[in-house]
Amino acid sequence: MSLKSTAKSALKQFHLYERAKASCLYDLFWRVADKKIIDSRDREIDFYKDLLVGFRKGGLFFDIGANQGFKTGIFLKMGATVVAVDPDERNQEVLQKKFLAYRFRKKPVTLVAKAVGEERGSRTFWIDEPGSAKNTLSEKWVEILRGDEKRFGRPLDFRQNVRVNTITLEDLIRAHGRPFFVKIDVEGHEANVLAGLKQPIPYLSFEVNLPEFRNEGLKCIELLEQLAPTGRFNHIIDSYPKLSGDWISAEEFRGVFRQCTEESIEVFWKTMAGLT
Repeated sequence: MSLKSTAKSALKQFHLYERAKASCLYDLFWRVADKKIIDSRDREIDFYKDLLVGFRKGGLFFDIGANQGFKTGIFLKMGATVVAVDPDERNQEVLQKKFLAYRFRKKPVTLVAKAVGEERGSRTFWIDEPGSAKNTLSEKWVEILRGDEKRFGRPLDFRQNVRVNTITLEDLIRAHGRPFFVKIDVEGHEANVLAGLKQPIPYLSFEVNLPEFRNEGLKCIELLEQLAPTGRFNHIIDSYPKLSGDWISAEEFRGVFRQCTEESIEVFWKTMAGLT
């Protein structure tokens, strides 16, 4: 067994593996074992620092669809305070261990074990595997992936489902304050999340799986335009750290968005509060 596998097994035995992944020792290990992993993460941190003009240490971020906390970790390294929202019980366990447990000083993270939608209530949460980033509230996405052998190398089963409580972005704002940035990655449920936002914020991003959710992506653009008609849009394709062009109006961006042929893009939006 390799040193890496031995260390991983030992940490898991003592329930410290997730905690170790959010430590300086993890960084040190990978700087020696495979520096590209840390370099890639650091480029992503620099991307957000350049993108979020006006951000100050302690600024509030919402991580909607936090999964197991990769983006939450990025935001913490920038100096943000994070509200990490995910209804998956396995993900909540990982987030707790990674950022809050076994620490003399807990990370500035608040965990919310709910889903975000257009209203308070409950919804069916479809589970392919506990903790999977593919788990979703979108029944449309479930049906697509059940019959798609190409996107992830196999059709997904989604044999389990549970009822989860839902809240809105406005509920989160009332409870935690107005965020400087909101990241939304909820596997086809993005328009539902944005339907629960009633005020502009400085910066926001959402992912869109294409071509299946092109209409839902257009709905997201429309919802944000209604909140801030002078807001501006941009996007990235594939990976960081580069935006795909200039910040443009909603109408201009709709034209760009309709022409996108990639399987997935991340759309960024900023309002006058985020412009310089």
